[in-house]
Amino acid sequence: MEIKLPSWGTAANVTKASINEFGRFDDLKASVDKAKAKDYFEKLEYAKIPIFKINIKVHNLLQKFILKGRFDIEEREI
Repeated sequence: MEIKLPSWGTAANVTKASINEFGRFDDLKASVDKAKAKDYFEKLEYAKIPIFKINIKVHNLLQKFILKGRFDIEEREI
């Protein structure tokens, strides 16, 4: 999954409290291709997932990625 981050400066300056400063985190979440995200999480969990849960999973994954720094995400093939 490709994640394009907005220009926020260094990740060390971003906290949970400031992650959505100026609406940048909301903009990032809005830029996610929901169909691709749904496909990714459904392959990962081997189950159908309603879109509202996909939105929660996207939020959590992006937040973790930004706050903790880079990490590898799981990929599964069907």
